[in-house]
Amino acid sequence: MKLNRKLDLRKIGNKYMIVNGDAGNVDMVRVFSLNEPAAWLWQRIGENDFTIDLLVDWLCEEYDVAAETARKDVVALIDIWTKCGLVDA
Repeated sequence: MKLNRKLDLRKIGNKYMIVNGDAGNVDMVRVFSLNEPAAWLWQRIGENDFTIDLLVDWLCEEYDVAAETARKDVVALIDIWTKCGLVDA
């Protein structure tokens, strides 16, 4: 999987937002908010391919969370990202 490269992560105050910054214009109609761990994953992924297993490993290393909990959260997150068009399969 890859992140949709037309989208940019922005930090506004203490909030993280995904916006469509294609061609320098920001589409404020479709803005997605992320919590800190999701934003951290987004930044870590960058332009690289990723798998659910890789994201689970990263979360476990960074946040000291159990693998089972991380997997459940990552699967839910990727499901949302996919439905919202944030991920290119």
